[in-house]
Amino acid sequence: MSSETAAFAAAHDPDAEAAARRDWLLLAGATVAFGVGFGINVGSVSNFAVHSLHIEPQRLGLLESLREVPGLLTAAMIGVVGALALPRLALFALLLVGLGFGATGQAGGFWPLVACNVLWSIGLHVWLTVQPTLTLTLARAGHHGHGLGLMSRYQSVAMMAGLLIVWFFGARIGFGPLFLIAGGAAAAGALFAARITSARGGGGLTQRLVFRREYWRYYGLMLLDGGRRQVVQTFALLILVREFNAPLRTVAVLLLLNSLLTMAAAPLVGRWTDRFGERRVLSIYYGLVAVVFFAYTRITGVAAATGLPALGLFCGVFALDNLLFTGSVGIQTYIRHTAPAEELSPSLAMGLTWNHIAAVTVPLAAGQIWERYGYERIFMCGIVLAVLSLLMCQTLPRHEPGTVS
Repeated sequence: MSSETAAFAAAHDPDAEAAARRDWLLLAGATVAFGVGFGINVGSVSNFAVHSLHIEPQRLGLLESLREVPGLLTAAMIGVVGALALPRLALFALLLVGLGFGATGQAGGFWPLVACNVLWSIGLHVWLTVQPTLTLTLARAGHHGHGLGLMSRYQSVAMMAGLLIVWFFGARIGFGPLFLIAGGAAAAGALFAARITSARGGGGLTQRLVFRREYWRYYGLMLLDGGRRQVVQTFALLILVREFNAPLRTVAVLLLLNSLLTMAAAPLVGRWTDRFGERRVLSIYYGLVAVVFFAYTRITGVAAATGLPALGLFCGVFALDNLLFTGSVGIQTYIRHTAPAEELSPSLAMGLTWNHIAAVTVPLAAGQIWERYGYERIFMCGIVLAVLSLLMCQTLPRHEPGTVS
């Protein structure tokens, strides 16, 4: 990692270079610790909700909707605590994530599970604003997409470690200890975040809430991407468990494969975004998303016609779908060179709020659609979201050779 971190140092002052390298390593450490906890949580929670608590599709939609409410309020939360330095915000966020993860395994019913999910969701959504801001702050000029891709790689490796814990120990130790390990790992990330130097990591947010009409493309893409993510990251796993009876180990292996693919692809896609611009990369991304969503709707028919296992087909499409998520880095790099530095964190927070307008409403509708018409209709709606996103991408400025994204 040392050669990569050196590329992100401010190269002229030896002291500044050492401080930048140290801050990058600390941010990577916090990201890795979070990734381990998140990997354990995401690898376990679907089976826990369906098999241990026996939650039905409509209530699964309600659970996900309530869990995303903190995301809807991200800008307001950042506004309340915006005077804190970014490393302190990261510390606060990771502690809440750790508490929420740890308590999840003790939930004995639907509403206790909701309470645990909302708790860690508050921390998660503050972290999702602060972590990319710190990454973009530490990244060398002209390499912001690459920097985000590298940090995504570190998190993917850590998620792999968390998923391996689920694979090896999940059936042996049970859900309670699994979630306690997840909580401890995420909380440990706070120790790294607390040591990031405020001068390099960013000080307090001088502007707590930012809403600019000229950022409408960013808000629109974040709104549509929120719906796209909910269709996959929430319902695809739940569908896999409930409709195809995927066991805990199958889910862990599938997510492990996804992490490997993301680790390999994220820095490459980041470089493509820096080189070719957000408009081209995002257009390809959403065009492929529409194709993959259509593939989801044909799994049962293809399985019946070919004799191939539906579970295997679904897993294959799901892996490809998750690989495509690396293409969304262009949304963040677009706002990075559109907004001035002092507006970056509050703009990311406002973007997450728009993202979660969809994230709160889509699960409620998707749960009803799944219950009444079957899971395929959820992905048909996802095709509409992908096409709308593709059209929105055409409003982005064209990338000119020699310019920096």
